[in-house]
Amino acid sequence: MTAPGFARALHRRAVVADAHNDLLCAVVARPPERWGSFFRERWLPQLEKGGVDLQVLPVFVEDPHRPEGALRRTLRMIEAAHRVAEENAHRVALCR
Repeated sequence: MTAPGFARALHRRAVVADAHNDLLCAVVARPPERWGSFFRERWLPQLEKGGVDLQVLPVFVEDPHRPEGALRRTLRMIEAAHRVAEENAHRVALCR
């Protein structure tokens, strides 16, 4: 087997984790009623194409939300993660 073929086969067999993604920042920039569909239409195809099985979603608060809006922004991102998982339960589960 060639090196690229071996790498592809290994990738398909492995559990692939993306340990950092700003997905939640992008999701909460949309209206809440679009969170689940935005993830499904924009992010899920990329994750599937890349063979990503596990996605770490950091909660990061950008400078414009600090310090007064930091808690509100954090809670909104956590809410978004739950909504994305609920509305895409056929492909997504939260691990806490």
